[in-house]
Amino acid sequence: MKTDIATNHLIPNFYKKMELGYLPEIFQFTFPIMLIDKTLFAHSENFFKEKYDLLKSEVDVLASLYTNDNQLTPTQLYDLTIFSSGGMTKVLKRLQERGYIERKPDTKDKRCMLVCLTASGEEVIKCSLFKVSKEYENYFDNLTAKEKKEFSRLLQKLLYALPKPESKTTNASSNE
Repeated sequence: MKTDIATNHLIPNFYKKMELGYLPEIFQFTFPIMLIDKTLFAHSENFFKEKYDLLKSEVDVLASLYTNDNQLTPTQLYDLTIFSSGGMTKVLKRLQERGYIERKPDTKDKRCMLVCLTASGEEVIKCSLFKVSKEYENYFDNLTAKEKKEFSRLLQKLLYALPKPESKTTNASSNE
């Protein structure tokens, strides 16, 4: 989506339809969120590929590990991400080949393996997240510090109110 097309046509047309009552009221929230998501997703996908040769799915796994004490079971990773167990297996294999993760037996449950972030994996995810966040800042430059704080508070409130997804792993094994 080109910014000028969105700014000059799509966005004004959307708000005009909203004002005229042609769209359900909830769209005043969902449509902007979808456009923001699409923009940020495209930016991050290009950024991670160009700068770190990482796919978005690989970044999702590394970030999930990084924000969860650097280790999770494959089942937990599967629950935190949006790809299939087969897709997860491929992502884990690629990350292991690159030295970003390793698999270790779970000391609490010998039947399970843990996926653990290596020092190299931790460094690449910390560095890449920090750098992409600097690039994201320009998307929010038009908000004041007070508006940013309020926006963050409202997003947190919405996130906690979202319905909890049913576990995708009801029958999945954590021994991938």
